Amino acid sequence: MGKVAPGELWRRHTLERFEAFWQSGELNRLRTKGLVACGHKKRFTSSEWAKSPMRERYLSPRYMEWHQECETVAQNFGLAVWIVVSACLISGYQPDKAGIVVESEWPKIRVITDSTDPQFLARLSYETQLRGLHVISRQGSIETTQLFLNPIPIMYMEPPPEPSSMPPQANAFHMRVETPIGCPPEAARKLLKSAIQLEKDILIALGYSIPKRLRTSSLVSKADKLKIAKGPLQRRGLYEIVAETFDEGSVSEDEQRRKTVKTQRYRLRKRLVKPYKAC
Repeated sequence: MGKVAPGELWRRHTLERFEAFWQSGELNRLRTKGLVACGHKKRFTSSEWAKSPMRERYLSPRYMEWHQECETVAQNFGLAVWIVVSACLISGYQPDKAGIVVESEWPKIRVITDSTDPQFLARLSYETQLRGLHVISRQGSIETTQLFLNPIPIMYMEPPPEPSSMPPQANAFHMRVETPIGCPPEAARKLLKSAIQLEKDILIALGYSIPKRLRTSSLVSKADKLKIAKGPLQRRGLYEIVAETFDEGSVSEDEQRRKTVKTQRYRLRKRLVKPYKAC
């Protein structure tokens, strides 16, 4: 029998935690209380749950008290709270088919910033929480989580006003990936890829411009021959580069070679010099 991949072992292990919860008496107890808190006699279908008013549930003290019980039970079984809530309230719920995280201790992405501007922090926190993350404000060795203290879910809130000033893009924030002990490398790599995409999404939402990643160019190795450091050249300069680069040829060939050198210099300067001058 072949070796089981680390990612598959991790998945099986976390589903065992869910099975332990499913077989426990906690499930039936929480399910009964949860249906009462939602004003339902029967469990929701997946479609009904998706269309149900989340805002009203979060504003209900009775539901939030029950949700707190779910958090305690979830922690005991090492599960994420939304897994326990879904198992209690959604008919036929199967976490392995839902495509979301099952375990409570799972790899996390943090958004870290050194900015102290309250307007920027508010906007960054809003855009970050919309994507299921939190901002960590760091001052020296002290880190503080920035949260909107509001019972209404973030997707129903009005966005904060745009900051009057923004920090340089390179210093706005950075992403930190945290993995629990035992997390397989496959899961960590996937999370890192997600963090890079989330970073781009947040930067764009804040109004920063994201340069496209350039493919490598063979022209870069010719930077010295094309005399990129000298800046714009006079006509005589093109002749000199052609003479140093090519063997002797006809007049028509020289004209084509000057055009080639001129085009190559334009492209290479645009790639190597102009992006930095614009910053």
